[in-house]
Amino acid sequence: MVDMDKIQPSALTTQLKCRPTNFAIWHRCLAHAGTDTICQIISKRLVDRLDMSGETSIGGLCEDCIYGKHTAHPYHKNKSKESAVLEHVHIDIWRPCQIQSAGGAMYFMIIMDSFSSYRTVTFLKHKSAETMLKIFKNFQIKAGCQTGKWLKHIRLDMEKEWHNNTWEDYRMEQGLIFEFTTPYVHQ
Repeated sequence: MVDMDKIQPSALTTQLKCRPTNFAIWHRCLAHAGTDTICQIISKRLVDRLDMSGETSIGGLCEDCIYGKHTAHPYHKNKSKESAVLEHVHIDIWRPCQIQSAGGAMYFMIIMDSFSSYRTVTFLKHKSAETMLKIFKNFQIKAGCQTGKWLKHIRLDMEKEWHNNTWEDYRMEQGLIFEFTTPYVHQ
């Protein structure tokens, strides 16, 4: 925070060459500075020719300031931690990249175990339910053989790639529980 009492009009001063402007526009131009700060800038004449028209208040709430002050609530505060591998597995598909990889991949699929944080990444040339299910089945067989455990819960985002008969049939056949989260939200 800038202490306005310690600022001397010198190299920090600016000159303005325009017509009088209302307070809300100055609020935005000065990086959404608060009302008191802008009033101090005016009273200490830190900006030459700063002509203000209208009231010295924003006249309501600034939508950008409201969004900027938002914070995310903690996720599942009282949720129990996993106690073994393969209790919870997260799967996500990274969106198509702008530049194709040397191998021709445009996507990648991440599978992560919540307990061990073990991750596997597979690069994909295209995104199809059959291709993703084949990769997942390989992970499930390998993980099951190495740990002796059986996968129970899969956490996915609500993207459309998971909502199809291919995945639904496999989920029912294997007795898997799908847990869906909000797309584009880190959890």
